[in-house]
Amino acid sequence: MPARDGDVYALRLGQTPKLFRVTCAVSAEARARGLSGRDALPPGHGMLFLFDELAVQGMWMPDMRFPLDIVWLDENLTIVHVTEGAAPCPQPSLPSNCPTHGSRFRAKYAIEMTAGQAGIYGFVPGLQLSVA
Repeated sequence: MPARDGDVYALRLGQTPKLFRVTCAVSAEARARGLSGRDALPPGHGMLFLFDELAVQGMWMPDMRFPLDIVWLDENLTIVHVTEGAAPCPQPSLPSNCPTHGSRFRAKYAIEMTAGQAGIYGFVPGLQLSVA
């Protein structure tokens, strides 16, 4: 998927008419910044992280203000794992104490969204997404 930082895409969930909007984080700087400092995301919106390679990935959440669901995708945009309710760093002043939330399986992409949205929208392992 060719993308640049800040590009916005609509992703279709399987064969359903459901769409989920994502803003891309491609560069190392954009991926490190992620959703830090934001107070909320609108329903049906998230951030799509594009990693350099297919591998077991990890996220940590310094400066996050709300819990997230993280949907992990392989190179074909098939969901390989869902992390639900990933908590923000308990001590933002000590980012080295932030837990890492991992993909469990090899992933090329990840979508971060407000906690609870993965279940509401039907993001489950095995579901293939496509760019609408």
